[in-house]
Amino acid sequence: MKVLILALLSVGMSFAQSVQRAPGRIECQDELLRCTYVSQNLTARTLANRVRQALVPGDVLIPSEGFINVESTNVLSFWFYNEELKNRFEGLLPLMDVLEAGVPSHLVQLTTEIYSVSEEGLSHIDASVGSISSDVGDAPDFDILNDGGILDLSLTVSSRLLSAVLGTQVGRKETSRVTRVVQLIPNLAPISYERTSNIYISPTAGVVKDEKAGLTLGGTVSINAGDSDLVHIKDYNFSYGVLNRASESERDSVTILNVSNPSLYLYKGISTMVVSSNTSVVTRDNNFGFFSFGRERSKVFNKLMVVTSAKTMSFDNYRDEMARFSRLSLFRSFSESQVERLPQSRATLSQVLASLKPYNYRLSNGTPVIGFRLDDKLAALNNIKKTVEVEVKGGGLRMKKMRSIENLMLSGFRFDSLSSRHMSKAKVKLRVELKVHGSREKYKKTLYYDPDRNVFFD
Repeated sequence: MKVLILALLSVGMSFAQSVQRAPGRIECQDELLRCTYVSQNLTARTLANRVRQALVPGDVLIPSEGFINVESTNVLSFWFYNEELKNRFEGLLPLMDVLEAGVPSHLVQLTTEIYSVSEEGLSHIDASVGSISSDVGDAPDFDILNDGGILDLSLTVSSRLLSAVLGTQVGRKETSRVTRVVQLIPNLAPISYERTSNIYISPTAGVVKDEKAGLTLGGTVSINAGDSDLVHIKDYNFSYGVLNRASESERDSVTILNVSNPSLYLYKGISTMVVSSNTSVVTRDNNFGFFSFGRERSKVFNKLMVVTSAKTMSFDNYRDEMARFSRLSLFRSFSESQVERLPQSRATLSQVLASLKPYNYRLSNGTPVIGFRLDDKLAALNNIKKTVEVEVKGGGLRMKKMRSIENLMLSGFRFDSLSSRHMSKAKVKLRVELKVHGSREKYKKTLYYDPDRNVFFD
């Protein structure tokens, strides 16, 4: 009898896994600061609990950081005011929507970036990286279809080199990043991404057409069995609809850019880059955004550049990174039991402020994370609840925030991203000032940061 029950359970589990549906798609309404996800395999509540454990272990999101809300049996809504956490949640959510108890052991982090480029910008990029692109292999075989446009450029290039070229004075002036999408995809799983919006345009008087603007990505990822840094994307396809804002004498239009490759290979640290011709008239304007481009007579961008890269990672590494990033992003405080063990007094406020130590590391997508902490060994009952005014200047930053001393000891203070102009410099000078609220205690420190190596130095 016991054998029969085990057999039935085994059959039941096999059947459940065989009918498991592919994870759903995330739909975001940026203007409402709200995203929704329809769970395919788990209840929304189970999925929310599973994701919270991986996203912010031991902590609860507070309204100032975002929310995760169970709306019905299978509908989950969420938003994060921290863009990095929001992107990571979007990548994590479909991974957790599986019936089996285990989690994927290998993930592919696929990064897709879209830039608007001028003729001068394309010439600069071609001259800077075209002559040495052969060092990292032949250009992949892309097909590009759009409104009469042809493929202007197709290269494989070092991701670091491309970043350096785009960070130069010419690169910053002649290119502009439209959007950046980072996806986490289980090995052997399909790519599923769509962020589009219906656009109603009137090509002629009395006629209204419904067209889609936005981005759609598709394909299937596979990690090479002999080299874990090599990722194969089968039937890679990319579609981007651009709304071209019209002048008074013209009418709005949507240009569709389709990029496809039946067998795209991506290697760690290497980016593929394709540039299309005659895609759109792109200009810098207050209307410049994900779905559309505004118009300004002083500057014209008439090409789109698509940059794709991939990096493999284990689920455990990803979860560790999420936990570390969360600890730096939340306003953490000492637990009641920790407070009970603290001494009444240990150090003066000036000594606490002077314990400032910078930290620096990179996310798995290469984004640098920098900031500082105060030494938690100096925590005492008479100082942890003191409020500190933190001011940071330099590197294109001008930050002014209020934090408690225990926040600065446990979570630290994370700097905003430096401007691209400063990221291309050899040295960035950052001035940090700490002032205790209601006291004359003040501390100033100048930090020197090397963006290329992502290190602080004296």
